[in-house]
Amino acid sequence: MKKTAPHPALEHVLASASDDMTAGNDHGGHLSDEHTTSLSLARALAVGSLSRLDPDASSVNIWDPSAGSGFAGSILVSALQAAGVRTRYRGQDINEAAVLASSNRFAAFPDAEIVRGDTLTYDAHADLVADLVIVDAPWGTSWASSVPAVKARQNEGAFSFGVPQHSDSTWLFISLALEKLRPSDDGGGRVAALVNPSALWGGGASGAVRQRIVEAGLLESVTRLPDGLAPNTSIPLYLVTFTNRPTDARRGKAMIADLQTEFTTEHRHRSMPIAAFRELESGLRTGKPGPRNRNIAVRQFTQWDAHLSRLSSERHRLSWRLTTYNDTRIDAPLLESRYGLDSGVTVDDEPRAVVNLDPSRFFGDDSRDLVNGIEAHGWHVRRLSSLLAREPESLKDSIDQEPAGHLYVPTTREGKVAAETSATGSGGRVLSIRVDDEAVDPSFLTAWLNSEQGVSSRRRAIEASSTGTFLNALRSDPRSLMRWADELIVPVPDRGTQLALASADERLASFEADLSAQRESVWASPESAEEVVNRIAGAFDDSLSAWPDQLPFPVASALWTAETASTPGEQQRAYIHAWEAIVTFHATVLLSANRTDAGSSSEVEEAIREVLQEQHLGIERASFGTWVVIIERVSKELRRALEQGDADEVARVRRAFGDLSQTGIERLVSKDLVKKVNEVNRKRNRWLGHTGYTSDEKWRAQVVSLVSDLSELRQILGNVWAQLLLVRAGSSKLRHDGRIQTAEVAVGTRSPFKTRDFRIGDEMIDGDLYLVRDRSQSPLRLGQFVQLRAAPRDAQYTTYFYNRTEGASVRMVSYQHGPESEIQDDAEGFRSAFGGLALG
Repeated sequence: MKKTAPHPALEHVLASASDDMTAGNDHGGHLSDEHTTSLSLARALAVGSLSRLDPDASSVNIWDPSAGSGFAGSILVSALQAAGVRTRYRGQDINEAAVLASSNRFAAFPDAEIVRGDTLTYDAHADLVADLVIVDAPWGTSWASSVPAVKARQNEGAFSFGVPQHSDSTWLFISLALEKLRPSDDGGGRVAALVNPSALWGGGASGAVRQRIVEAGLLESVTRLPDGLAPNTSIPLYLVTFTNRPTDARRGKAMIADLQTEFTTEHRHRSMPIAAFRELESGLRTGKPGPRNRNIAVRQFTQWDAHLSRLSSERHRLSWRLTTYNDTRIDAPLLESRYGLDSGVTVDDEPRAVVNLDPSRFFGDDSRDLVNGIEAHGWHVRRLSSLLAREPESLKDSIDQEPAGHLYVPTTREGKVAAETSATGSGGRVLSIRVDDEAVDPSFLTAWLNSEQGVSSRRRAIEASSTGTFLNALRSDPRSLMRWADELIVPVPDRGTQLALASADERLASFEADLSAQRESVWASPESAEEVVNRIAGAFDDSLSAWPDQLPFPVASALWTAETASTPGEQQRAYIHAWEAIVTFHATVLLSANRTDAGSSSEVEEAIREVLQEQHLGIERASFGTWVVIIERVSKELRRALEQGDADEVARVRRAFGDLSQTGIERLVSKDLVKKVNEVNRKRNRWLGHTGYTSDEKWRAQVVSLVSDLSELRQILGNVWAQLLLVRAGSSKLRHDGRIQTAEVAVGTRSPFKTRDFRIGDEMIDGDLYLVRDRSQSPLRLGQFVQLRAAPRDAQYTTYFYNRTEGASVRMVSYQHGPESEIQDDAEGFRSAFGGLALG
């Protein structure tokens, strides 16, 4: 069968509808939330069913073994009937109120029947041969009360793949669904099921059933859906599809997709955008890889587990569990690459294999960037578990007598690693660790764990070793703490390098303390202020000179113009313009990232518009203050999303910023940055509002103040702009292993720009500006408030920033040396850029 277009019923599935027929509307029955399905989940089941359904089929039989209120079934049936397909729908549910609601819902549908009964116990529609089965059974529900009937049915030939643990009936429903399908030699059929996480990776009897189904070649796809789509729980859900159709066989392959971040939030209600369903349907129908889906060999679902141990330098036997994914064997080469040569780590038992269908392990691996960053220095990469002298301990409070040689590691976002608990600055638990100081210098390890790389490694280790579905937390038992130590990636350079870096870090800390003391001395002896500053300034005079080479071109070029200004007055105005470029660019970045969630973005922009009106500001005449308000409000919203700790929200925000690390995003939205731009705004208003004579001495003082603010901004941002690159998109090509796109890297002060290839998910629009990292799933497209224009005669670029709307035009201004200081553009083309910020 040649599949060139989506099934005609798909458009009806994705047409405008609402959730008013789900939770809270049970047609006169009394349903609990477990019997309802949201519109997004109903659409997911429908897309999973329709994606490879023969468009020439004139009739379709549908079975729904856990019909609930019938909402998911009605979405699918009504779409098929609207496309001219005769449908025969049969549903069954154990709950009387659910059956009543479902029967009322299907009253107007021909050839639909829903009966009450325990589907696990008997099939009320034994004569039906199904072309499609949708499974939306209650997640994680025990089937202990149905054991005798299930065993009896198994003896009669049902549940041929075996039975799972009594605690979860998911694979019983899936087994029945597969057995209900039309036989393969008669054309076969498809199953679309919603399952909870444990159904994908749990071991024991459930794992055995899952493995038999996968080995039978029936698995077609696994898709991670966003949390919070179900009305009764925030538990992560997955759409899993199966088929016994010979024409759909993938020859030992299956499609995996990660739609975790593909949601929008409006009035605290999450839903999936239509574009996400189209992307999913396209991947399932064509079998081609896309931005968030790929095909893998079924064997790659194999997970290996083993218990490892080593005898430490203090003769403590340390043991932990290692889990590997992607069919990575736990053998001698793996132990050497993970723990080093002659680490003493051994495998205590025979590694065990289990089929783990969770697709998230194949998408986005922070450890890869971390390892690459360490190895770029020529250092060895190790796991902390191979460097410990004894097991970690969890401390709730500081202790009076702290043993020498111990390090204390916070388990919260705040705080730093220190040799004393009181110096961690952590408001929560800290972990006490003792390392083998012959393997790694404790002072070096402390310093590195407090670096940006080290903080990222600590955060990753906590996330990777934490447990819990609703509240993900690191437990305090020895087994969990050793797992944390095994997830913590650290560098081990040669001994000389360790000692040199530890010494340098210690000296820099002493300089910082001395600088604070010098600041205090100025107030004790004001007459010595100039002498103190002159003595210290030499160490910092060149601190900003190299910074523009790391900055996005729009900011870097404005700073370069300021640095090359000739008179004090020109310098003052140029540095103010540079700051205007900074806040406009920064606000554009934050606004663009926030708009990736259309629902919450509209609410945020409405709030921004109200604040702007209160302060007599507006996007129509965008002043410095306008951009500061946008930065302040959007930063607050993004900080809230990160601080709540919701895994999907964090993933969505990271995806919005081109998969930048959470630490990097926290720099971009920090309170310190908001405070700094507000300070500069007040200075600017005060200085520009002064219309009298200003001496060169005052100009110079103002320039020094603005440069000092830039130094503080550099400290706040760190190396974020070295991680997230501004590019101008060029041509792209789709390969079997993903999309490769060429782009001009618009970083530094010079143009034309160098080109570079990036491996990405979503294709970038040729000619537009993006923020991107290599392997970004979704590069961040910048709004039109910042533009690059090339002069045709020399291909040199000039940056233009949106300034104001004037009738049918918008005014764009430049803060760098260039052929034109401002240009006019069509206001109509900016309508989408204004979004919810515009008054009209």
